[in-house]
Amino acid sequence: MAFLRWFVSLLILTVTLAACSAATVPSTGSTFTMAPKETLSAWGGTSPIVVAGGPSEISKALNILRSGGLAAYSESISFLTNASSLVVLGDAILSKPQIDAILTWTRRGGYLVSFNRVLNSALGVKLLPANLYPKALVPFVGTPVTIKNPIKITPISLTKGFNPLVFGGSAANPSNAFVASEGFGIGKALISTFDPFSGGFLGYEVIPSLARVIGGFTNAPHGAQSLMTTVFVDPGVLGPNLEYNYAQIANDLYGVRAVELAAWDFGFSVPSANYPYQKLISALHARGILVYAWLEPPFVNDALWQKYPQCREKTQSGSQAIGGWRELIALEDPTCYALAWGQFSKVLTSYNWDGVNFAELYFETLATPALSTPYSSAALSQFGKDPLTNPAAWIQFRYSLVDRLYSELLKSANGLANAKSLAFQITVIDDSIDPVEAQDIGMNVHQLAKVASNGGASMIIEDPYTVWTQGPNRYVGVNKYISSMVTTPNYSIDINDVQRGASAAPTPKPTMGEFNLASMFAGANSSRVDFYALGTIASYDMANLSYGVAGSTVYFPNGLSSKFPVVLSVKSSYGRLKVDGVQWPVSGGVGVIPAGQHNLVWEKGSPLSPGLMRIDAAISTAKVISSKSISFDYYSRSATYALLSALPRSITAKGGAAITFQPRQDPLGGYWVRLPSGTQSITIDF
Repeated sequence: MAFLRWFVSLLILTVTLAACSAATVPSTGSTFTMAPKETLSAWGGTSPIVVAGGPSEISKALNILRSGGLAAYSESISFLTNASSLVVLGDAILSKPQIDAILTWTRRGGYLVSFNRVLNSALGVKLLPANLYPKALVPFVGTPVTIKNPIKITPISLTKGFNPLVFGGSAANPSNAFVASEGFGIGKALISTFDPFSGGFLGYEVIPSLARVIGGFTNAPHGAQSLMTTVFVDPGVLGPNLEYNYAQIANDLYGVRAVELAAWDFGFSVPSANYPYQKLISALHARGILVYAWLEPPFVNDALWQKYPQCREKTQSGSQAIGGWRELIALEDPTCYALAWGQFSKVLTSYNWDGVNFAELYFETLATPALSTPYSSAALSQFGKDPLTNPAAWIQFRYSLVDRLYSELLKSANGLANAKSLAFQITVIDDSIDPVEAQDIGMNVHQLAKVASNGGASMIIEDPYTVWTQGPNRYVGVNKYISSMVTTPNYSIDINDVQRGASAAPTPKPTMGEFNLASMFAGANSSRVDFYALGTIASYDMANLSYGVAGSTVYFPNGLSSKFPVVLSVKSSYGRLKVDGVQWPVSGGVGVIPAGQHNLVWEKGSPLSPGLMRIDAAISTAKVISSKSISFDYYSRSATYALLSALPRSITAKGGAAITFQPRQDPLGGYWVRLPSGTQSITIDF
């Protein structure tokens, strides 16, 4: 106990609150002391990463770590004794006694990550002369990094036994290493001579793999996962080895809530050429994944384009309109719309879809006048003027025509025989970041928000390609803009993980730190994020999707706080959980936690009942009724899937009404059951 008292008296470290914390941050920092046992019980025998630093860097560091799938926290009173990992940022102001205490903690088995020059010197780090990198290339997972502006990086002398992890220039030259690790007593230290959170950096620009490096070094606990991720899938671009491998596609998508499945490979004169949608839908349903028909009007399918050339949209130059890969149909022509809807209705009623997304209904850009649309005879007749001499009126006409066509599509969809079992979506292009581009293609989001609401649809907001080289924090503004006109559960943001050009910084397409931050900022309000697409997203980014979207989750020694429900996983030996004192239905260290701030207490032992391991809905409460019975309440706009750890015997709704279900065993364990939409109070007996 004498050592503990000495330890506490010495360990006074500069720590500030994360940006999301409500506490006031003193300019001189604050203290951290011993961790109570509740830290270990709340996190299944381990502890989140403790992050210490000053006000200029702490929120950036927490964002990188949390969006990278790690549980990390910093408070006005933070705790270290029971913590296994500590990150000290570059702007932390340290005294000699404070440094000595940190070194003692590390020697006794702690995992220390230091971006702090003073602390690095105390750790015995020897430096080589700094190098200026005008276009630094830092190898990580085989992808080079482009630096926008020249920076100086001070390499580490590796003579003390450091293991080089991140390099400037080439990994073939260890003298260029600026992130390295070493053993320190029975603990370990990870040192970076470059401060990735300084100045205007958000933490990913030079070291995109930073969260992976720290997570692999510390073995810190995973953070929370979102329940509401969606991925676009076009089987036709997945390659011959994957296009028809339905089980593998489902495996690759495991953990996402829903799939937007390209639904235009149909209608061919040779039936065998049609894609076997039901086989893939069934494989996805077996893994608890909802499936939406992804349609791309004014494109319908190649069959309609070939059979009815009179319905092909026209450009200003009079040519047939092909926008990129899309063969465009003149939907403004009533006859052509009827033909198109005949194709759409057929595909929507022939398979077991959970919803439909009418995506990207816009016109070809006015920025390229000769190729701009719509110039069909129907469009020109409805406008009634010469577009070239009435440009302002033409712009307004195009806005109203997009609105009208979206309205007609939603009206038609609501008239389908299976409409009650379908969720409706429209994907529109954001008009807040680049209003000129939005005007050029005919997008007015305020009007389209009303169209979506009137048609019973949610909106997916896609930022225009013109801003894809901007940083991930652009989604903060998009979220604020959209939430001002649409209720939070009724929209999501779409992230396009595609090539942006070889000169894009830091990587040709978003990945790791940038991708994770984009996911977090996009999902901060609703937790709903759509990702384009399977086949373009790297495997390590796919594995982090749900963690990234849940990156706004705030962690505490005794629990967490989130705007939306999350899944939390701890060591499998912790089979019991109390959430705010209520015995929760969990299994194998996996539990679904409702939105809000919650106190968590995990305990070792066999589960007290079968567990609710996942549900893609807004769960509000749950409890263990008996060893063979659980209950939970939720809301979902559409049908939802729940993963149970045991085979259910009966499922009843409030009032005792029986729910018919067909359980599907998941290859990784447990059983998926499909549950009804709306506000539900469910009891399950096993």
